[in-house]
Amino acid sequence: MQVDFMHKRLLFVAFLAFLLASCTREREKPHAAAAVGRSEAATGSIPRGITGAEVGMTPLQIGQIFTVREDQDPVAMLLKKYGKPAEAEAVSRQNKAVQERFFRISSGVGKLPGGVASADARATHDVVFAIGLHYDEASDKKIGWAGVAYPYVAKYGKPSEDTGTGYVWKDGRTRLSIEASGAQINVFFVDEALET
Repeated sequence: MQVDFMHKRLLFVAFLAFLLASCTREREKPHAAAAVGRSEAATGSIPRGITGAEVGMTPLQIGQIFTVREDQDPVAMLLKKYGKPAEAEAVSRQNKAVQERFFRISSGVGKLPGGVASADARATHDVVFAIGLHYDEASDKKIGWAGVAYPYVAKYGKPSEDTGTGYVWKDGRTRLSIEASGAQINVFFVDEALET
């Protein structure tokens, strides 16, 4: 049940970011079968993040390669901004109860992948359980859905799930999801056990 809540919360953040962007442009995501072509089998385990920033690390370890700054949970901030202070407070209380912290990640010694406009991490008990990479509208226009999704499809094969707005791969340990939210594309690496 906690896994569903956290996944819904991550998707909610992506949705709210879309609302903030106020973008009404519609775009098509290629069907999984078309993107995968004849390659049906996933190969290897699902990645746990990017080099230097992986789920299971501590924020301090990620900070050795990237610039890491603790910040307020964007879900709580957006709820407050849109006139829902009680819900924002509930999110903040739950985060405090489970010792969940939110961090912004930016380039440092290491660089974020091409096209990534922003990145973040969620940690509990000082262990990162989710990393998000966010491609903004400019990146979307430049590299598009296929530019973000195809390398994963080529490497890991047919997704475990096609949600209609994105793809999900699972290997029993890690969940990788790529979601289109209007003009923004979000890639999430989640350690399913830590998230729970």
